[in-house]
Amino acid sequence: MTDPANILFVGMGSAAQCWYRCALPARALGADWVGGGGQPSQMRFYTGQSKRPLRTFADFASYEVVVLQLAHGRAWLSAIRELQACGVKVLFEIDDYAHGVAKAKNHAFAKRFDKALLADLELTMRACDGIICSTRYIASRYRGLNSAIWVCENGLDLGRYALTRRRRETVTVGWAGGTGHRPALAPWLRELDAVMAERPHTRFMTVGDHGYTKPFAERFGAERVVEIGWTAIEIYPAAMANFDIALAPATNSGFFRGKSDLRWLEAAALGIPVVADPLLYPSIEHGVTGLHAATPGEAREAIAALADDADLRERIGAAAREYVREHRTSAAVAPQWAAVFEQVTALARAA
Repeated sequence: MTDPANILFVGMGSAAQCWYRCALPARALGADWVGGGGQPSQMRFYTGQSKRPLRTFADFASYEVVVLQLAHGRAWLSAIRELQACGVKVLFEIDDYAHGVAKAKNHAFAKRFDKALLADLELTMRACDGIICSTRYIASRYRGLNSAIWVCENGLDLGRYALTRRRRETVTVGWAGGTGHRPALAPWLRELDAVMAERPHTRFMTVGDHGYTKPFAERFGAERVVEIGWTAIEIYPAAMANFDIALAPATNSGFFRGKSDLRWLEAAALGIPVVADPLLYPSIEHGVTGLHAATPGEAREAIAALADDADLRERIGAAAREYVREHRTSAAVAPQWAAVFEQVTALARAA
């Protein structure tokens, strides 16, 4: 078995992707992790946890396996080859379908993912000893770049979601997420408008990307909407705890199909029932751990059913929370990562 002490996760930055895809699996396995930025020769470390000194990029060479998150560019390409020359197995980690982001016209960072950046990412993925993806869809799209490719699902640390939620006379329908979701969310919001028009006890709340609540405030009054804009990931669980129903729409595009099911997992960890598109959330058991809605009309029916039935909300939320506890905590998915590292190191030793 690969010694976790010889594994290092390197996240780019210190935000959500670093936390979910580097810190959590590393903590679950007992491996080291670090979040940093800049070029390898002048890398800055922002956060992390390691049992051995990590002062410069050169310290990475003391590990048996290094997982690099979204590394790209000539400097990182040379750094990868340098590590490999020292006997280190280097794995590329990716949590989004980058080429799908580039085609998402309303995505705030679409222009950043230009042809040059995508070409750099492809070169890095080819150079690494393997690729770790968060979804099967991403793996299917990048399989041609590297013969060694694996799927390691996202997991959660349930302690962050151990919050008290009380029953209220009102019902808050919420959405939390980042940029690029408008094409999927807009049709559902038109149906939510109809639900709220018929039910004065309903409210609408968003966390993250902004601009969705203004029409609702104009139509129903400011007291029936709440908008929390971009904020640190530490704030999200407490903000989402105000939801009674969570929305998780999607479209059949590369951008959405490359997304993981974190939106459902986080709501489920809080015991909140989710109305979700089955394309992106097949793990949801309809009527048990959530409600599927393949069309805006079905979303309206599902939202209305949950808004009218507190016991239904409680039952589905509890079942979803139990599912996450059993199957999708960072500890529960840690064996997926461990199997990858064991395979990589076994092949290296055999060679």
